[in-house]
Amino acid sequence: MSRPLRELTTYLVLAYSMAIGIAVALPHAGINRLLSVLVPATAVLVITFAFTARGKRRELWRSFGLRNSGKNTWAIAVGVPMVLVGLAYGAAIALGVADLRSFDITPFGAASWGLNAVVTLAFMGVILLGEEIGWRGYLLPRVQQLTSRRRAAVLTGFLHGCFHLPLILIATTYDEHGSRWLVAPVAVATITAGGIFYAYLWDRTGSVWPVTLAHSAVNWMFAAGAAAVVAGSEDELAYVAGESGFATFGAVALVGAVFLARAKVWRQTDAERNVQGTRALEPVA
Repeated sequence: MSRPLRELTTYLVLAYSMAIGIAVALPHAGINRLLSVLVPATAVLVITFAFTARGKRRELWRSFGLRNSGKNTWAIAVGVPMVLVGLAYGAAIALGVADLRSFDITPFGAASWGLNAVVTLAFMGVILLGEEIGWRGYLLPRVQQLTSRRRAAVLTGFLHGCFHLPLILIATTYDEHGSRWLVAPVAVATITAGGIFYAYLWDRTGSVWPVTLAHSAVNWMFAAGAAAVVAGSEDELAYVAGESGFATFGAVALVGAVFLARAKVWRQTDAERNVQGTRALEPVA
């Protein structure tokens, strides 16, 4: 077994085992969601101290780009998720599945909304950093060593999506509305498509920070979208918007396809990207 395949297999066994264990042990406890978010970083920590030579541990953590803010991509990292999730909830309103709540449009209300958005994004960013250290920081570069960057973007997104299945299928606290037969596959498909955008941000910057910011924006928008509408049926809303919504999947898949086809970073050669120094762990084409 090659080194990248051995490393990614070890990570997946650890991450999936812990995810299943949490869902089985705490199926109805809300804290299972937070614990699941901590699993990827925990898996990387186990790999760091149990499977990585002492002299290579700092090098491993430097490869996550924690010292590189990637701030030139922050606008797109936040903007794209906000537009896509907003479109999904707009589709729910247009289809009559939900109605828009009334809002406080005074200057104070707008300022309060903006402050809440910034604080929530920052809080989620701290929590979700560990998740993206696992999926984009650790796993994605190793998948890229086994296949092309485009395929790696899709495959890593799919593996990340499957990581959510224990909570969806076993527990009752995550994507809880709607039939499991529909919610589970659509949620995995949506996360798979979203993984393309996350991989783009990682490949463009070599840093987990923009990916974490994008992931935080997605989760915040799902929460904000759900709070902004009144649904006649929570199940029907789950089928249209939210992580398990067909409108969400359609919007995310369309944008993912555009990035796969046109993203400049995936048309560059390995040599060009080495000169730019945007990758900490350069994959084999």
